[in-house]
Amino acid sequence: MFFAIGFSCISQNELVQTNLENSYPIETSEDFNKLRPQIQQLASHKEEDFYWSTKLLNTLKSAKTWAENQGSETQELLSQYYLLIYYDNRLKDDLVVSIGEKLLIQPEFLELPESVYALLAINSSYRRKGYYQQQLNILNLLIEQNEKFNYLVWPKTYGYFNELALIYYNLGQYTLARNNYKKQADVFLKADNFFRASSMFNNIGLTFAKQEKPDSALIFYRKAIQILGRNDLKDHYFSEEYINHFKNVVASNIVKVDIEGAGFNKKEQAFKNELASSKAVKEPNTAAQVYQNLSELYYHNNMLVLAQAYTDSTLAFEKFFRNPANRKNAYLLKAKISLAQEENEKALNYFEQSLALIDSLNKAKDEKSYAEATAKFNFVKTGEALEKNKKLLQQKEEANFIQLVFLCIVILLGFIIGFMLYKAIKANKIIANQKDALQKGLNEKGIMLDEIHHRIKNNLQVVSGILELQRGKIDSKKHAKIYEESQAYLQSMSMIHELLYEQEGVSKLDMQAYLKKLGHLLIDSYPNIDIGYNVSAPTVQLDVKKATPLALIICELITNSLKHAFDETGTIDITLSKNKGIYILDYSDSGSGFNNINNSNYYNTGLNLIIMLVEDLDGTVKFTNNNGFNCNITFTD
Repeated sequence: MFFAIGFSCISQNELVQTNLENSYPIETSEDFNKLRPQIQQLASHKEEDFYWSTKLLNTLKSAKTWAENQGSETQELLSQYYLLIYYDNRLKDDLVVSIGEKLLIQPEFLELPESVYALLAINSSYRRKGYYQQQLNILNLLIEQNEKFNYLVWPKTYGYFNELALIYYNLGQYTLARNNYKKQADVFLKADNFFRASSMFNNIGLTFAKQEKPDSALIFYRKAIQILGRNDLKDHYFSEEYINHFKNVVASNIVKVDIEGAGFNKKEQAFKNELASSKAVKEPNTAAQVYQNLSELYYHNNMLVLAQAYTDSTLAFEKFFRNPANRKNAYLLKAKISLAQEENEKALNYFEQSLALIDSLNKAKDEKSYAEATAKFNFVKTGEALEKNKKLLQQKEEANFIQLVFLCIVILLGFIIGFMLYKAIKANKIIANQKDALQKGLNEKGIMLDEIHHRIKNNLQVVSGILELQRGKIDSKKHAKIYEESQAYLQSMSMIHELLYEQEGVSKLDMQAYLKKLGHLLIDSYPNIDIGYNVSAPTVQLDVKKATPLALIICELITNSLKHAFDETGTIDITLSKNKGIYILDYSDSGSGFNNINNSNYYNTGLNLIIMLVEDLDGTVKFTNNNGFNCNITFTD
């Protein structure tokens, strides 16, 4: 029955398209009006592999030319809508958005049922382009218009929660995504649609996994598996083969987060099952990710030959289904495998390829952010123009009402009062929506800032990890110590971005917390010395530009004290304060002091490095001996 219905729809669409092609050229109002029901047929019966022809485009362009020259205002709006729907079918998203924003300016267009299909097309284009904030903005209007015209594209029972959840998930707002997935799951459970409810629970698990909460993720993955085990599990759209594949997907998600319960064999089998079913249902992106999961599993279990083979499979698969992020991860893993196999030149080559892809991905993200910001600006201008035109239309209507008021003042008095109340409520709603839009924009910027700090921290940790691998190959303690000191510098910088990331969107670093954490990290690396460590910087917060060189200075000071100042015990005191725009750092230890402290010719590499870093701060530094080594640094914002 399913295949018979599909064949009937395709045949009907082909027949409609042929009739439209033969309608060229459009020369009369009668010709134009015949287009409307036929375009409606194609718009409301979309088929996945049915693409509208170039001949049909010629007919639609001819209709637009006629409407602009001889048609009514409504016919001109419809002619633009027909082109929008055509470009939506051809996946030309830029043209869909361009035409759509012009149509949304016209309040008359929102009085046509075709506005629902236009909004649906614009919504899809924003999703395909990754403009999720714009998609969120337009979704409310789409829902409103769909209800206004008796649920043309989504039924009355549809909850819309899944649409909202997907947008919030793509925006990285996982708590909001999770709340909407839960609401959509309730809708599906009430309708006994158990398969789709299980999908929602799996998605809830994914939001927890994204937030690195494996225990919570595991609860919802298992809930999804429990539902998928029902004997009455069916779906009118998805085949039994696809349902079985989805079971493998959820099982794979479980072993990723079930640290205690999932051993090597269980993980390997789950991933292989998912790989086989992904290929069977033709989900190449899923298959590519599973190849990567298997290669990482083998690498972490020191099965380097298998890890290498599956990484090569990931790269081979990626040639046909492009995914730069997968390719970047594959090259990074190949670098680790080569290092483990002591093939340093290969490792360096793969690492450079991974870094090049990271740069490429960051550039693409920046370009997308710029394009999205431009689209957002255009969307705001479109909304402003729509409101302006609505007001002009309302003013015209009010002028007509005034004429009627003089004729029947008593009858229309109540109507006028109601109308003014309606306008006030609507104005308040517009103001509230604008405030929400501004707040969402601020939240989005905060998320982007957190993501930047997270990425920088991860990249520094990757470099630190490579230094750790290289240090293990060095026999000389002196040279190994150099690697350790380099890692300390990297960790001091990484810690800055880690703390900023944990502060969720805050752009300045709490120096009290940072200095405590940094000092304990360095002191713990000298377990044979008993060090008292005191920090006082209770109100000082610095941005990354100032915090980074200051962190390196303090790292060098503490390291020098630990290496040279103490035998078995000692004390380190750090005070950082601000007075009238000037920051003052006082550092002291209770050690033996520094010989020739007043002669810079005798300064070691560490003190010279501190002097260079103070210059970066546009500050001044003074070294003295007073019951130990002392350092005083001043700098400004």
